Amino acid sequence: MNKRDKKILLFDLWETLIFGAKDSAISVFYKEMAGEEVEPDQLKKCMLIKEPDPRRFLEQFLHTVTPSNHSSMLLSINNPRSPLYKKIVKKFNEAIKTDLAEMRWMPGAIELLESLKKKYGLFVVSNLWAYQKKYLYDAMDLKKYFDRCLFSCDTGMNKNDLLADISRLSGANPGDILYVGSSYEYDIIPAVKAGLSAVMMRNDNNCILPGKVEQMIDEEFNIDARALSASASGAKTRLNIKDTLIVIPPFYKLLGSHNNRMNLGASSISASLTSRGYGNKVYHCDSEPHEKYITRYQMVFNSIDFYSALEKEGAYKKFENFYKKQKSGIVFVTCGDILNPSFDSGNWDSTKKIAKIVRKINPRAFIVAVGPELGNVSEDFDLIVHGEAEKLLDDIIKKKARGSVWGDLLPEIELRDLPIFDIKNMVTDISPASLDTIIWRRGCIGTCSFCRVAEINKGKVRLRSIASVIKEMRLRHDAFRIKNFYIVDANFTSNKAAVLDFCKALKEELPDVSWRTESRFDTIDEEVIAAMKRAGCTHIKLGLENALHEKHQVKTKKVSIETARNRIALIQKHGIKCIVYLMLGGKWFTSSQYMEMYRNAESLNADGYTVSFFNPYPSTPAGISFEEWNKRKFTGSHLDIRLIDFWKIPINVVEAFFALELKKGREDRNVRSFIR
Repeated sequence: MNKRDKKILLFDLWETLIFGAKDSAISVFYKEMAGEEVEPDQLKKCMLIKEPDPRRFLEQFLHTVTPSNHSSMLLSINNPRSPLYKKIVKKFNEAIKTDLAEMRWMPGAIELLESLKKKYGLFVVSNLWAYQKKYLYDAMDLKKYFDRCLFSCDTGMNKNDLLADISRLSGANPGDILYVGSSYEYDIIPAVKAGLSAVMMRNDNNCILPGKVEQMIDEEFNIDARALSASASGAKTRLNIKDTLIVIPPFYKLLGSHNNRMNLGASSISASLTSRGYGNKVYHCDSEPHEKYITRYQMVFNSIDFYSALEKEGAYKKFENFYKKQKSGIVFVTCGDILNPSFDSGNWDSTKKIAKIVRKINPRAFIVAVGPELGNVSEDFDLIVHGEAEKLLDDIIKKKARGSVWGDLLPEIELRDLPIFDIKNMVTDISPASLDTIIWRRGCIGTCSFCRVAEINKGKVRLRSIASVIKEMRLRHDAFRIKNFYIVDANFTSNKAAVLDFCKALKEELPDVSWRTESRFDTIDEEVIAAMKRAGCTHIKLGLENALHEKHQVKTKKVSIETARNRIALIQKHGIKCIVYLMLGGKWFTSSQYMEMYRNAESLNADGYTVSFFNPYPSTPAGISFEEWNKRKFTGSHLDIRLIDFWKIPINVVEAFFALELKKGREDRNVRSFIR
């Protein structure tokens, strides 16, 4: 088929194939300098300015829009000797830089265009500011994907006029032209008014599904889509599947601290990829090669600047420099830890920022979001995985599954044989003490309405084999001299027979190690406690959350203060220290109720306390909507100072509870240092 015989596809760029800034550089600049918006009719006229040089563009722009009381701006831009000249040009160039920094291909766009170009003529028909053009051609290589680019700034015609005259401009019959758009108002209606056929390219959560879009176009042109099934299925994507990267974004660094511990969800994905023959590396943005941390109370204060830190944190630039050299074809980005979801370690904005860096450097990258803290609106991700990801890995690597999916829980029979994470896959510095986390089981018998564990696992518990857990502990014991482990488990003692077997095996295999874990007041008894002590357990963490009264606690976990006090005393009698989790918020309690909570908590005489604020996670039964969550700019941390205002917690109450936590000190204070 000759090129001129090809049928023509027309595309706009913005929010169809390319992401851009919400407001144009010239609009941002003018509002800041003049203190007012540009009139819509004037803006349309300025869209036709052909001058790409920023200063000359600005001169022509100001001739069109500057009111008489701001004529000094126009006079200054014409005279380099004016004191305002440098300021005006600098401001505009800064706005342009910000504008260009937001431009990147949408997920699936390049794959779609490369496949379509083999069958069709591809045209861009779009409004464009002249100062953007060079970037689109140079950095985004627009001419590689399109046969012709018809821009308003080149032709002196706006997009709607271009569509009306497209038959003449393209040399094709209207019946051989199809407009593909993502907006009914700005794409479909103008195309139909111009007498063109049009189809809506419905993106799945901002992700283009190349196979579906191509099949829809083929059918519109009455081409046998089945004969083109190879391209329609997206099978022509060529990525280096041996070169997969898993990224743990900054989170605690945005709170002024850091997090050295491994994201267990990330390590499980890495181990599963390795067992399938896919080479992979793990990049931990949130870690530092030392074990000095600020206190949790200081994190509360620092959380007010979380989103300012998001813009300035150097870990993003460090990752960007790494990825420029590495450019993995498939990138997993975590948002929290799916295997340790009761420990806040993810923020959606931070995760999206990592994805944007990857997309800008490598537009062809296949980017996957994983974790419990995923948001509901994506931009740069090809795939969002809710739930566990291991069972989806072959579809992700081989088929490039796109959109948003829920990963099934890994069955216990597969979990028992899950390979052990290879520390050599880490490409960032490792602090040996941070390799103390081990996971034995997934899930919890409880279904507490506030808990991410309940949301993900629905009360289903699955165990790894005791032999594999001990093998992993031994490997770290021998290689890194770790003798104090933290066994991650929301309810370690829920299966008494399994716990007794675990403790017996651990005492026989690794008699010199000590360890800490978590459980619940209602699943411990003296026999289990004694067995845990013999096996080296030094600390048990128990969640009381609400220390007011059972009637204020969740239905599946009601514990009286007296019962809690007796259980703590029993644990301490056997020489194990007990740490109690406390949660403020969840309901709008009075000041007197909070002080009663404090007195009750103090009377427990626990060896330590961990204080948090109730986090109303979206999608949990006790959570708020995503819209409300985003509106309030919650960070995803249960130490977020915004939660104090949300729950109307009195300041003296916050101070009292954290004083109790600081007074007792952390259970790992002999391993890590904490800066007050």
